[in-house]
Amino acid sequence: MQAAAYITHRMAGALLLAALLFGAGCLSPQPFDEAAWQKTVAATDPAKLHAPHRDADGRFFNPWLQQDKSTWDLFRWWLSSSSLGDMKDEDYPAPRVVNDGAYLRDPGAPPSLTWVGHATYVVQWGGQVVVTDPFFSDSAAVVSRHAPPAFGPEALPRGVVVLISHNHYDHLDSDAVAALAGKDALFLCPLGLGELLKEMGAKRVKELDWWQSAVVGGATFTFLPTQHWSRRFGQGYNQSLWGSWMLERGGETIYYGADSGYFKGFKEFGRRWPKIDLALLGTGAYEPRWFMHYAHMDVPELFKAFADLGARRLVPTQWGVLPLGDGPAGWPAEDIRRYLEGHPQWRGRVLLMPVGGRVPLEPVR
Repeated sequence: MQAAAYITHRMAGALLLAALLFGAGCLSPQPFDEAAWQKTVAATDPAKLHAPHRDADGRFFNPWLQQDKSTWDLFRWWLSSSSLGDMKDEDYPAPRVVNDGAYLRDPGAPPSLTWVGHATYVVQWGGQVVVTDPFFSDSAAVVSRHAPPAFGPEALPRGVVVLISHNHYDHLDSDAVAALAGKDALFLCPLGLGELLKEMGAKRVKELDWWQSAVVGGATFTFLPTQHWSRRFGQGYNQSLWGSWMLERGGETIYYGADSGYFKGFKEFGRRWPKIDLALLGTGAYEPRWFMHYAHMDVPELFKAFADLGARRLVPTQWGVLPLGDGPAGWPAEDIRRYLEGHPQWRGRVLLMPVGGRVPLEPVR
């Protein structure tokens, strides 16, 4: 869960008052039983990945394992000292390369993946440009970004396909929606989010439920479950759905995981799509574990999800740009490097891209 996603207009005042009265850092981080959590996940029923997931009040839920944290837990986290200790953001900067995105306006450019920053990636293939969760603003709610985007929406051509995973502020940027709507973008989004996108200016919107697909310009986009949740000012708790995307075109398959805790869905996706080329999996905001474990994967879970998917290459996402959990925004990259030292079987298959980085798409043969 991200701090930005929790903060609504009404909650901001309460958080500020609590911080003033008690002072951040006055509480110790709560302990967390990792083994017990893994047993809980292992006991879930994978058949429930296909179960109904909307209650009588119209709120969505994860039928295999429901959320276990409250607003009071959020207060406790904000008032606790960092579970990672005294770490400085400047010691873990996000790497960056200059990229103006000019090639994205060339329909004949070779297929590639570009990291704009955070969860925003651009897939260019077969004359089509696809953008995941475009976020170009200086902040997500009250959380300021520490690394600017590689380029802005002006670099993108008209008619892009925009994939929205859920309504949290670091994944749904109203300014980006308005800018891309002016370029005749098509927005594919979860159930319950279409009207909000239209209020932001989007004109072409298609809502999808889990396991539903849309075919656009020769590519197939399938919306899939994640273990997450939704909330935003103007939308109540879980009033819109959340999820991930499988992208397929001409023998290339890319999984964009957005935000998710570890769950059995990854194994099911790998079974249904046995030749995934790239797995874009979130690795930010996983500390403190006692608070974040349900909705975000730590590094060992990241690699477990990668193994479940059976993908050829892993692209860790959502690090280096926004400090949404304990510790610096860039810390997850260092955590991954340390993990790889003890798990050499994954070396050569992990792409820690710089902001602005571009890699060619090479489908599995």
